[in-house]
Amino acid sequence: MRSDRFRRLLNQLDELTGFQQENLRKELALRGKQSDSLAAVESARTICSCAHCQSDAIVKNGHNRGLQRYVCRTCGKTFNAASATPISKLRRKEEFLKQAECMTQSLSIRATAKKLGVSVSTAFRWRHCFLATVVGHQPRRVTGLMEVDEMYLPESLKGSRHMPRKARHRGRGGRKSKGTMQKGRRVGLVPVMVGRLRGQPHVTDCVLQKMTGDEAVRAVKDVVSEDTLLCTDGHSAFLKVQREFGIPVKSVATGWHGPVLDKIYHVQSVNSYHERLKTWLQRKFRGVATKYLPNYLAWRRVLEWFKDDVLPEHFVKSALGTQVINA
Repeated sequence: MRSDRFRRLLNQLDELTGFQQENLRKELALRGKQSDSLAAVESARTICSCAHCQSDAIVKNGHNRGLQRYVCRTCGKTFNAASATPISKLRRKEEFLKQAECMTQSLSIRATAKKLGVSVSTAFRWRHCFLATVVGHQPRRVTGLMEVDEMYLPESLKGSRHMPRKARHRGRGGRKSKGTMQKGRRVGLVPVMVGRLRGQPHVTDCVLQKMTGDEAVRAVKDVVSEDTLLCTDGHSAFLKVQREFGIPVKSVATGWHGPVLDKIYHVQSVNSYHERLKTWLQRKFRGVATKYLPNYLAWRRVLEWFKDDVLPEHFVKSALGTQVINA
């Protein structure tokens, strides 16, 4: 707005009624929050190169929907801070900070949709777009004592249009929903391997097909280093990790050694994390679909990393690809 028009606007404020002034305050507060959301998106990424060809021959090219546009002189394409990210195609970017605030509070899909004023399907899509990048934000080449243990979650097909099995109605099936043993493996339960670095907030997790040595190696191959000491619960799958990477592995068999081995080695920290994770999944969301389980594991990692200091900006930065956890 030009300065002369702005001065005329200020001169007209005395003509507003009390009701109009209140509406104006509400509208300005709303616009301020929307500006904060766009500013959070802008500050989450440092634009140094083209999002399409990675060339550094870029210049500013005006604004579009509140975000700074850039044009690449090499490929000729335009982009902004959200380009080439899972949230680039989402509209109403001025609401992103409010969406991230809902995630800090672990609100359900319906509660989020009500707070944002969008449909349930939109809130669902936004949630998983925000979490898609965080799944890969795992620790890399850690040093120290890492407690590793597996946990099992009930297989869930919530939202599936085509069921590969008969539906288990609520109140029926009894103990079958807790998993049954078949040929040495648990049927109806999904294994999740979780590793927690002793004395540090680093957490790694991975959804496994089966609890086997090959799957355990796949889960930790980018996490462990030659200076890592694994502490496990004695599962035979971790013996292959020791052979594969040549790192020391301490197995704590509770029934034989007791809960603590040599007054140092135990898996109580990671088991405590298991309990918090299961309680969060069951009480907050009444269980989650196995298809989206990696996203919820990543979500929990962000909450555990920052604890009470988690901010909406952390989820915005993570959604744009900036690793704010396990760094």
